[in-house]
Amino acid sequence: MAEFLSEKQQEDLEFFYSKLDELLANQLYKHKYALIHDKNIEGIFDTFENAITDAVSRFQPYEFVIQQIISDTEVPGFLYAAYAPA
Repeated sequence: MAEFLSEKQQEDLEFFYSKLDELLANQLYKHKYALIHDKNIEGIFDTFENAITDAVSRFQPYEFVIQQIISDTEVPGFLYAAYAPA
């Protein structure tokens, strides 16, 4: 796992990937953002900004992860937006 994640975040990330196929099967969740805390999906959000706003209002730093619900062959939306030509 990534060295910059806390142990709790690493566990939450592993939980997210264990649920990814199930999340991808739901067309309403594809390309949205999952907020994970204590090995639970605490919310599904349309934008990363909405997910992070909710997360920081509820949880301490290094106690949650936010992941986009995409397959491993897709490019994450926020990275695409950062590199997309104007």
